[in-house]
Amino acid sequence: MTIPGLAELTDGEENISPTLFLLSGPPGIGKRDYCREFLEEGLSSGKKCVFLSSKVTDREKIELFNMNEKKFSSLFVNPSLLYDTPNEKSLDDTLKQILSYLSDTQNDESPDQESKKSIENGDNGVYFVMDSLNHFCDIFQLNPIRKFLAKLVLQLKRRKTMGIFTIDTPISEEYHPIVSFCDGIMEMKFEESKDILIRKIRLLSVADHAMTKPTWIQFRIDKNGRLTFADDLLKCTLDGRVIQHPPVYYLDLPFHSEECAKTYRKFMSVFRDLDPKYEVLNYNFCFIDIVGLSNPDLAVHRQKEKIVRLNEFISSCNSFRKISDDSKIILPAGDGMAIGYENNPELPYKLSVELHSFLRKYNKRMETDNKIKVRIGLSSGPVFTVYDISNRLNVWGPGIIMARRVMDLGDSWHILITENFAMQLKPLYEEYRNNIRFIGSYEIKHGEKINVYSAYCDDYGNPELPEKFKQIYTTP
Repeated sequence: MTIPGLAELTDGEENISPTLFLLSGPPGIGKRDYCREFLEEGLSSGKKCVFLSSKVTDREKIELFNMNEKKFSSLFVNPSLLYDTPNEKSLDDTLKQILSYLSDTQNDESPDQESKKSIENGDNGVYFVMDSLNHFCDIFQLNPIRKFLAKLVLQLKRRKTMGIFTIDTPISEEYHPIVSFCDGIMEMKFEESKDILIRKIRLLSVADHAMTKPTWIQFRIDKNGRLTFADDLLKCTLDGRVIQHPPVYYLDLPFHSEECAKTYRKFMSVFRDLDPKYEVLNYNFCFIDIVGLSNPDLAVHRQKEKIVRLNEFISSCNSFRKISDDSKIILPAGDGMAIGYENNPELPYKLSVELHSFLRKYNKRMETDNKIKVRIGLSSGPVFTVYDISNRLNVWGPGIIMARRVMDLGDSWHILITENFAMQLKPLYEEYRNNIRFIGSYEIKHGEKINVYSAYCDDYGNPELPEKFKQIYTTP
């Protein structure tokens, strides 16, 4: 049993005894790609493999491993999808599924003598991954996860398991009890060099193996999500030949020279869609922006961490993950994103409420610099559609423009709503009538005035008047 890059990380050691590793690093650095390669090694060697994630859906799992369901002969569980509302029963049922799969019995508490003998002889080697302990704690809270891990780890160690538990850095002090069971520790980090983020990894400790001088090893992730380490030969993306000198990077892809990168860009431009299809539709938009992300004092990798984490929280919201991709539009927007829904005007509002709930819980555990604060704008209206080179739907028009402009009027935690959208929501429920309040008119571009509403209560939103409105309504 082995892990990716083990020879480089241990100065040539190719095998180690089964160990439960903690893999830490900032969001977006490649922890899940690392775990995928680890599990693929287990699949190729015919071992039992378990992939536990509160983020990845069944379809995403198939895409992650680039195989269809029939070929994925292992166990995948997402506890957050077992019930409409994730709870401790979700974790209990997950543990039962894992134990049943590992023991090949319906009741793992009473395995037969042959199963016991197999475990004792180490013939039951297992590859195990639990993706993002942070996210599990965000969904299920810390104490239920700690109880779940106490039971799970005991069973994994009985079965000679090689496992990886990932966690995002910085690691809060309250997480120490849920990572103390690991026998080995690996770290990943970003380093900035000439405006390029370099990925590095090191092995701090491993069971039965002394790491007196842990060394940072550079690694790369190619466009297919495959990892290569410092000792591997780097090849040009354009012609496939080995690069004999420091490479030039474009979109994190290596090239011999700037000329190779330019040629690559020209080839890619050939496939642009020259005859896009246009269609006018009515969408309901939620425009989300991270407050303070453009602060020049905030390091690039910190900015990326916040964007990645925001995406994770949005993906966890029921009003996002339960809606099919055909019924929504997702548009990256630098410091955040715009999400458009067909037909149902409630979905942008519900998404805003759910996102605020996740972020407020998350921020309670984080230092000031690592907290994520957002402002949100809601609107509805017509947009025209354009299909890009990847046949993905892009849109532009009054609906999304007004969502962006009303969002720009807000400060941290404001959920601001255009009048036409507020009038669609307020008649639906008493809650909406009470929590969606008119705050005034504001003159935007071209002299146009818009009436703005703010959504807030004890659980979400910001009851304070936005600063831009204070400047208008506060008399000297």
